[in-house]
Amino acid sequence: MRAGLPLLALACCAVLMAQGCAQDTTSLQGPEAKPPTGLQPQVDASSTENWPSTDPNSDPNAPQLQMMITRSMLYAAALKHGVNPYLVMGLAWHESGWQPSVVSSAGAVGIMQVMPATAAGDGPALLNRTVNLYDPGDNIDLGTAILKNNLNRYNNDLAKALTAYYAGGSAVAEWANLRADCRRYVWAVYNAAMMFKEGKGPA
Repeated sequence: MRAGLPLLALACCAVLMAQGCAQDTTSLQGPEAKPPTGLQPQVDASSTENWPSTDPNSDPNAPQLQMMITRSMLYAAALKHGVNPYLVMGLAWHESGWQPSVVSSAGAVGIMQVMPATAAGDGPALLNRTVNLYDPGDNIDLGTAILKNNLNRYNNDLAKALTAYYAGGSAVAEWANLRADCRRYVWAVYNAAMMFKEGKGPA
């Protein structure tokens, strides 16, 4: 009987390993099984005829003026850096709901939720100047520049660029090996971007 115990233990281990593999596979089923596609990450800043106007209008049912101003700033920064405006709007919406005064528990600041340490390094590196993260214009400009830099670094791979924005370069991996929270983040930003693209956004 004792001689059979190791075999029983091995059999139990095999079952547990199989269950673990099945759980990993299940986590990659459904909408998150593959990275999102259908949104061009970068754009030619000189081609603006296909993008909607961002000028506030007199429609009494239009979004609040502050939201329109924020939308205009996001749009301008996107075109400045050659990033899809809908992507920038979606990223900012998911990060902060476009609230300039939001500070996360981790210390990320403002509309684009940029960490102060990141701003201290990337502000001079990407914008050739220091930035004030509590200034919405600076915050949006730097956040968009960081996203653009990520897109360039990862050859326009949207999932990798957004993962780097969310969790840093050390978290970047191929989709099948990406952390579940990173996959959820990528899809959340993508869905927010598509919301704006389809004209369903708050501004």
